[in-house]
Amino acid sequence: MFNTLRYAKMLEEVGFSREQAEISVKILVEIMEDKLASKQDLQDLKLELEHKIDQLESKLTIRMGTMLAASIAIITAIQKLI
Repeated sequence: MFNTLRYAKMLEEVGFSREQAEISVKILVEIMEDKLASKQDLQDLKLELEHKIDQLESKLTIRMGTMLAASIAIITAIQKLI
C-alpha cells in the first residue's frame, strides 16, 4: 500500500513545505485511485471473467451436443434411405 505519510515526509526533507507536500500527496492519491486498479478491482474482474467463461463453456457444450445429435439423426436417415 502507498504510504502517504512517508511520501510527504520525503518531500519535506528535500525542501517542500508541509502544504506543498500534502497537496502533492493528495494529487498523487487521486491519480492512483482514479487510474489504477486495486487488488479488489482485479479480483472482481477475475471472478467476472471466470463466470463468463463458465457461461460460454455451457453454451458451447449445448451447441456441440445439439450438433452431434443432429449429425446422428442425419446419418441415420441417410442409412435408412440407402
